[in-house]
Amino acid sequence: GSGRRQYSRALSDWAPRFGFAYQVTKNTVLRGGYGIFYGPSYREAGATIGNQGFSSATSYVGSPNGLTPSIYIGNPFPNGLNPIVGSSQGLLSGIGSTFETPITGDNHVPYMENWDFEIQRQLPGNLLVDASYVGSHGVHLNESGENDFNLNQLSPQSLALGTKLQQSVPNPFFGLIATGPLAAATVPESYLLAPYPQFTGIEASYMTGGYSIYHAFQMKIEKRFSQGLSALVSFTGQKLIDEYAIVSNVGHNTGGIQNIYDLKAERGVSSNDISRTLVVSGVYSLPFGRGQRFGTNWNRGLNSVLGGWQANGIATNQTGFPLSPTTQNTSAAGGNVLRPNVNGQDPALNTPIGSRLGGYFNTSVFSQPAPFTFGNAGRTLPNVRSEGAQNIDFSLFKSFEVKERFSVQFRAEAFNLLNQVVFGIPNMVLSSGQFGVVSTQSNTPRSLQFALKLLF
Repeated sequence: GSGRRQYSRALSDWAPRFGFAYQVTKNTVLRGGYGIFYGPSYREAGATIGNQGFSSATSYVGSPNGLTPSIYIGNPFPNGLNPIVGSSQGLLSGIGSTFETPITGDNHVPYMENWDFEIQRQLPGNLLVDASYVGSHGVHLNESGENDFNLNQLSPQSLALGTKLQQSVPNPFFGLIATGPLAAATVPESYLLAPYPQFTGIEASYMTGGYSIYHAFQMKIEKRFSQGLSALVSFTGQKLIDEYAIVSNVGHNTGGIQNIYDLKAERGVSSNDISRTLVVSGVYSLPFGRGQRFGTNWNRGLNSVLGGWQANGIATNQTGFPLSPTTQNTSAAGGNVLRPNVNGQDPALNTPIGSRLGGYFNTSVFSQPAPFTFGNAGRTLPNVRSEGAQNIDFSLFKSFEVKERFSVQFRAEAFNLLNQVVFGIPNMVLSSGQFGVVSTQSNTPRSLQFALKLLF
């Protein structure tokens, strides 16, 4: 009775957009808008994945000893291809094994609701001030990757049995399953208390249902180009909350799903949240040389040395990413991550980072959960973040006019001008023995670059 499609078609995904602009006064404009934007589904890219029963793989072994070919490309599969099992095995399909499968009824397409309201005001001196509120709401987001959601995870009620889960009991599948841990006459009781005891694991691939909410205040002050100068100052204060950040931040620190039976506990500040960002940039053509305020009548030699210079710079200052603590998984639940316990104290330390590379935060706040329990730490620690980034890029350009329609530009560029060090994230695994230790650098040292550019 099932259709031929792997997923039912989504025919109700409409994406309305609305926007407006209103000129209040000659130099003041109000703007705003709202829209729904659908994103790509991971399933669309993944197509049929895992052991569905309708795909098979035949291994090619051309040379068992690594030297003498036994099978040639001309006839790579002399024994034929492995047949597709399909639904011929019925409920015995995949029995005794771990497999990956999508949930057929979970076919939502992720989408974002975006809205904003801004005020723009033009001031004397070619200045533009833009202040705005920006919001976003993610619905049905991709909640997990290929192997982050084990449908066979033991429930908290089963975990309450504690060490009884390790006791051997008669295996009702004995004789039915030929290989694997479920082939023995007796098995630990935890195997039989799983939601699907005939399987050792079921990875629900590309689950949807994720949620996010984003609020931001954004302000921009722009000095439009005049008298050789243009400048831009932009500030963003924001907060991003989600249930599961499938895309980790630059430090690759993201919290996995601990308890699939309590997904509300996964809600927290996103691993990708940067609470504050300040960027100052500018371009200034120095007023020296022919056609400029100073040196209009300079001779060719003097102008080639002192004229035609341009300075450019970008300074960035932003806060770091929230950190996600984990520890050795002693829950025996079958999940992919376990978080430590916290005692309620604030682990944040406010001393200079150079003095706490061996203890980035107060590690005594965290402890290993008791066996067969989950940790109470959040997916992220909103008050403990990686080091923020501070960076200045600077460049000097010098133009030489060779002919009327031919010029040469010399460029000297410095990236990370002050050679500032931005340390990487600390070790966030409680059971590693290096918990809280910073041992990496997340940015690159100062880099100088020189170039010649021909313009014609």
